[in-house]
Amino acid sequence: MHSFNGVLVNFSEDPVEVRGYADLQTTFSDESATKTIIVRYIVVKAPSSYNLLLGQPSLNFLEAIVSITHLKVKFLTNEGEGVTLRVDQAIARKCYKYSLKMHRYTYVISLVI
Repeated sequence: MHSFNGVLVNFSEDPVEVRGYADLQTTFSDESATKTIIVRYIVVKAPSSYNLLLGQPSLNFLEAIVSITHLKVKFLTNEGEGVTLRVDQAIARKCYKYSLKMHRYTYVISLVI
């Protein structure tokens, strides 16, 4: 992990402690197709119901289309095949409700280089 010079601010505009960053190849895939990009993971200590926040720069580099309502992400592979990442909505609701009851810390936010 590399040191990170800078300050991140959370959603309530409070500063967030940054532990460092790492640039890693990250593969996004469904059952049949994949696409790999380099993602800069910034490691922070911040209370969150998420393990990872995929930032807009990463989504742009992936050339993804996101539907929050449908809990889906669509993008094309380098070969032009369509990939759809899906989340089970019932399980996502249960996890979200459960996470609201917990006070835990997450350690990863990602941005693309």
